[in-house]
Formats: sequence, C-alpha cells, structure tokens
Amino acid sequence: MTGVRSAAASSRRHLADPHLTLAASAALVVAAEAGYDRWTSDVWLLLEAAIAGVGLLWAWRNQERLRLVPLLALALAFELAYVAVHLASGVRGDLDSRAIYGRYGQSLLDGHYPRSEYPVGAVVLFALEALINGTHSRTPNALVMIPFQLVLVAAVWSVRARWSPWLAALVALWPMNAFYWEFKFDLAPAALLAAGLVLALRGRWGWSGFALGVGALVKWTPGLALLALAVWLAASRRWRDLRAHVLAFVVTIVVVYVPFLLWEPHDVLYAYRHQAGRTITPESLWYLPLHVFGLAELRTHISFSAGAPHWADVLATIAQVSLVVGILAAAAIVRNRLPAAVALASAAPVAFLLTNRIFSPQFFLVLFAAWGVGIALVARSAREQLVAGIAAATASLANAFVYPYALPHYALTWQLCSLVLFAVSFGLTAWITLRAIAGS
Repeated sequence: MTGVRSAAASSRRHLADPHLTLAASAALVVAAEAGYDRWTSDVWLLLEAAIAGVGLLWAWRNQERLRLVPLLALALAFELAYVAVHLASGVRGDLDSRAIYGRYGQSLLDGHYPRSEYPVGAVVLFALEALINGTHSRTPNALVMIPFQLVLVAAVWSVRARWSPWLAALVALWPMNAFYWEFKFDLAPAALLAAGLVLALRGRWGWSGFALGVGALVKWTPGLALLALAVWLAASRRWRDLRAHVLAFVVTIVVVYVPFLLWEPHDVLYAYRHQAGRTITPESLWYLPLHVFGLAELRTHISFSAGAPHWADVLATIAQVSLVVGILAAAAIVRNRLPAAVALASAAPVAFLLTNRIFSPQFFLVLFAAWGVGIALVARSAREQLVAGIAAATASLANAFVYPYALPHYALTWQLCSLVLFAVSFGLTAWITLRAIAGS
C-alpha cells in the first residue's frame, strides 16, 4: 500500500513538472508540423497552436517550478527539431533566407558592399552566413538565429519579476513565431532589444547602450528603446548613467558604420533611401481603413505598395511620430521609477512598428520580445499575466495567417486576421504603457 501511494505521489510530481509538460507539448507540435509538411492543411497549424496553448497553460499553473537551464534546453531542442523536420521534408522556406541574404553576404565577402535594403549590421550577419554555405543561406540563417533565440529567452527570464519565467517559456515555445525564427533574421534585433532592456533594469547602462546599439545596427528600432531610457535618465537627473548609456550606443554605431561609409557611402545609405521611399503596404494598419474607402488595394503582393494617396503616407507618419513622442514623454513622467521606464522603453519600438507604413509579419519577433519584458514588469497578478500572454499569442496567431499561411477565402480572411492582430496588439501595448505610467 505504501508503494502504491509512493508511486501515485511520484506520478503527481511528474505531472506537476512544467518542464515535462512543455517538452511533451513541444514534441507534439513538431509532429504536427511534420504532418503539415506532408499533408498541407490549416488544421495542422491550428492544432499546433492548440497543443502549445494547452502545454503553456499547464505550465502557467505550475510556473513557480520553472527553471532557466531546462527551459533553455527545451528551446534549443524545439528549434533544432523544427528546423530538422523542415530539412527532412525539403521545405524551401522564404525567398529572403533562401537566396537574398546569402547573395548580399557573399557580395560583402567578395569585397563589394551590396546595394541592400538592410542596415550594415544585417549585411555583416549575412556575410557570416555566407561563410558557412556561400549564397545558399537557408540553413545557415536558421542555425545562426538559434543562439539569438536562447539569448532572448534568457533575457526575458532575467527580468526576475515573479511572472517572467512563464513569459520566457511563451517566448521560447510559441510555434506561430517559428517560421520567422527560421527564415528571417529578426530574432537578432529582438534578442538584443530584450538584453538591452534587462541590462538597463540591472543598472548596467554602458552595456545596455552597447546591446541596443548592436541591435540598431541590424534593425534600427532598438534605438527607440534607448531614446526612452535616455529621456528617463535625463528626467531623473542621472547624468553619469545617461552619459555612459548614450556614449556606448553612439560609439558602437560609429565604430561599425564609419568604415563602411568611408568605403561605399552611396550603397551603405541606400537602405535608408529605399525604406524612406516606400509607401503604405497591405500588411500595414493603414491599409484596412483606406481599403474600406477604396483608397488602397492589394495590387500585386501583400508586401508591395497598396497605391494609397500621398496624404495618407504623411498622416501615417505623423500618427507614428506622435505615438512614439507620447511614450518618450511618459518616460519623463515616471522619473525615478526604473521598472516603469524599462516597460515604456519596451513599448516605444512596438508603437513605431505597429504604426509603420510598411508592416512586415516578422516584426512580431521584436513585438514578442518587448511584450515579454513589459508584461513581466507591469502585471500585478497571475491572471493578468495569463490574459496578457494569451493576447500576445492571439495576435501572433492572427499575424501568421496574414503571412506566410492562408486560411480559406484568403481575400477576406487575411484582412480579418490583420484586424485582429492590430486590435489586440494595440490593446496589449496600451495596457503596458498605461500600467507603467500609473505604477504597478
């Protein structure tokens, strides 16, 4: 009888172990992804989201038992298995990682700076991938992104708030972001953004500026987090920390950019000329109301211009700048409250990306990183944490069915998914912002 009780107690302990639950759900998600590769159907994708959701919900119930090292091991195993399934199935992936990244990287290795729409840091990253496999960057990109994913998970965990371990698990194992992990490079700026925010939270201002500087070299939106933190430091009269923070950022940018500018200024600056000249795309927030009034249309590809009038581009930019400036002003209001400042700094790049004229689905990796840090800092209860986590996962699910996946009747459903992703994303970001201002 004692043996039976002992066995039952052991079984209960195993069932309550969140790592085992997450490992089982991750394995089932990978199996479902293999099913999707063999028998393409939206049902497999929805099944992946449901399985991951159940695993994460069970882990949430036992989140006090989560530990960093096992979670990192799970994240590593999950992403390696995901990539392995795709390689075994012959999944070619996205055009960018399959051909474009490698071409830019190989050009740099050959002594020619490419005319690329990406910043210098991204081109250097592509060169690293080209060293591995030449212009065939599909697999190198997937593998090079894995360390950034682990850094991101560790950074969210390192917020060291009561709610951060489970949010780190959400960031590590939510499968609706996996396509972008493997076939885009936005894990790099996402990880560096989260690392920079956590270093600021620890008072390591020089290292924070460095991390955000490296992130801005790859995609410049992490620089907005630096601006918010700099405003807070100035409002709090922490001049020495402000100097260390900004100087580390500026030196990082200058040391990398100046040699390239001296070498090929025209091609280096092409990325900024190109992006500045782009107009509203169907993936952006602004397409939805403009389309209702017949002012924008999906003309060729979802990521190309929607043909909106010029005044719409101007108004979109004004709204975008106004929201970001509002968050910067809020950072001054919360002076002497560092967690609130970091939460607002996490919201600044999110507000910029959500209101951008050109919204790309891979931006969600940066959004997820920022939300992970922001929710951990402002949530007041486990229930708030869960609701916020579900909101982030819901927005990500909707985002995935804008691109790369397609529900039936795509001409209608992608617009409904776009509406959901922006509505939920704005709601979650507004909640983080207002809670930071009010104090938690």
